[in-house]
Amino acid sequence: MANSARRNSGAAQAVRVVVAVLAALVIAFCGWSAYQYANGSDPLAFLGGNTLQTVEEGSSSSPSLELTSSSVTDDDVKGQIARLKYGSDDVSLSTGDVNVVLGKDGIWIENASDSTADDAITSTARRAAALASWAHEANVKVSHVTWIAEDMAGSVRIVVSYPVGRASKNEDTAQILAGCDGYRISGDAYAAPGKDHGFKQEAGDAPVLPDDAEVTVIEQATSQGEVLVKTTESHSVLVAQSQAASGSGSGSSSSAQADASITVSVTVDGSAVGAGSSSASVSIPAGATVYDALCATGVSINASNTQFGLYVSSIGGLAEKEHGGKSGWTYYVNGVMPMTSCANYKLAGGEKIVWRYVTGE
Repeated sequence: MANSARRNSGAAQAVRVVVAVLAALVIAFCGWSAYQYANGSDPLAFLGGNTLQTVEEGSSSSPSLELTSSSVTDDDVKGQIARLKYGSDDVSLSTGDVNVVLGKDGIWIENASDSTADDAITSTARRAAALASWAHEANVKVSHVTWIAEDMAGSVRIVVSYPVGRASKNEDTAQILAGCDGYRISGDAYAAPGKDHGFKQEAGDAPVLPDDAEVTVIEQATSQGEVLVKTTESHSVLVAQSQAASGSGSGSSSSAQADASITVSVTVDGSAVGAGSSSASVSIPAGATVYDALCATGVSINASNTQFGLYVSSIGGLAEKEHGGKSGWTYYVNGVMPMTSCANYKLAGGEKIVWRYVTGE
């Protein structure tokens, strides 16, 4: 009996010791967690989950600071058009011969030409397909390229809406047009060659302008026919027609998007720890924040809400405290470090934003 009582007493004492140790560990963990929260970190990050992470824009197993060109400027598009190729054929145009409008889901191009109708139809189809391929490869966040070709008086000869992502190499005109979301050819342009094209005058959905108005194409052949001699009359179907609804009249090709979006440059610089540096120009809605601009680059981001606002702890897989307890990301706008969260700093357009990884040394 005595031996049994001693064994029971020893077991009870062992249980009390284990309970005391566990209680001490819980208290210590709570204290450590409170410290981590106060410093903007996630104390449960080691679990590999996102229970307390309110914002997560991708992840990466290794640092990769290459920014994705999720949006472009009209100058970027014009630069590409100036060196545009379809297969091995040069289908480029001078930047002064095109109008460009960027919308939230597409790129619109307009040009006038004195070439024959047959050449205009073929070159327009190939240019639309080539520019769409470039947009896909550059990861531009648009769904289609709409190309409007006119005669020298401004009448639309052909308009095509070509889907970004559909590869087209060495196809003939009929094959390219068959891959369009939709196209329309004017009666004058379709009749002019006087031969069997191998494709219909129109197919698919009617291409629209940035304001969703259908592009006006005259279906019937006219007595006047096409005008292939340059006139002094100013014309721009893309700009004038798309702006008519807002009453803004004609103007520069970029003005159609001025009220809806702004452009800023974003640089992510991890060179302090050998991760390199990369930059991108992004188009974002007017009134967007520094954090919105960072997200628009397409780089992977880890961020969480803290008592001080949104805190970015990792960019491109390069996380805070990987290179010392004080290492992490800071941001600058036009060379100045704002004293507010990146999600609170609103942009006006034209700013140069730099995210720099610092080690605290």
